[in-house]
Amino acid sequence: MPSWQIQTYTVSDGIELSFTDSGAPPDSRDYTTVLFVHGGVFNAYQFRKVHAHAHALNLRTVLIHRRDYAGSTPYSSSEIEELEQGSAAFWERLSAQVAEFMEIFIKRERIPKLNRQKSSGGNGGVAIFGWSAGCSTVLSLLGLTRNPMISEDLYIGLQEYIGNCIIYDPPYFCFGYIPPSDNRNYIPWNDPAVSAEDLPGVVAEWISSYYDHPCYDPVSQSLSSKAGIHDLDGIRQKGDRMSVSSWTDEETAMGLEGTPAKNEVLA
Repeated sequence: MPSWQIQTYTVSDGIELSFTDSGAPPDSRDYTTVLFVHGGVFNAYQFRKVHAHAHALNLRTVLIHRRDYAGSTPYSSSEIEELEQGSAAFWERLSAQVAEFMEIFIKRERIPKLNRQKSSGGNGGVAIFGWSAGCSTVLSLLGLTRNPMISEDLYIGLQEYIGNCIIYDPPYFCFGYIPPSDNRNYIPWNDPAVSAEDLPGVVAEWISSYYDHPCYDPVSQSLSSKAGIHDLDGIRQKGDRMSVSSWTDEETAMGLEGTPAKNEVLA
């Protein structure tokens, strides 16, 4: 398994974005690069084990740390103010920085272009994977509305590489939604009993918990397509079993970050 060796690229305005890279599969000219964009509280370290499986699947995995997380440039005070105000420019800037990161990576690593004619096997290009709050950055980059902070040339260049987008477990606010007025499910950042200092830990336990949803269908091994928010086991603050409870102190220190989470969640 590749070591957890963090690299850094510098984009416009001196902004640094850190990442780890599985490297290219040996002797492959048609591998696909998967860029992982993590969510809140949990940084890219949580995905580290995918590196060990990448080459066997003809993949190259790149785990980027979002702004304010390990090794990447923290938000400035003006950016935090933009975040608090719900400024579109804040998200446009973040996604433009990720776009520039991809441009640098593509050129330096000379990754294979996307082969849209190939229906099976390796078809090169880039797949962007957004998890949880990281989906906001991905959607800001790939949304229907053109980002004014991304040049036309860069858009055209990335179109030759980006072939897939995976939106995994996106929260409601990534789509600009608000919870229904009759929502009974627990949401940590809406809990007045949780202090700012305790919030990251509460979120980590909540996110990594295992729940027993009554609407789970054992045949399809998924939730029923007819299920609504009231059919979930979502009232509890946390489950009886949590992934983070099995982490060592070192893994917790490397994988969970409180400060950026508070900046984002409390904005």
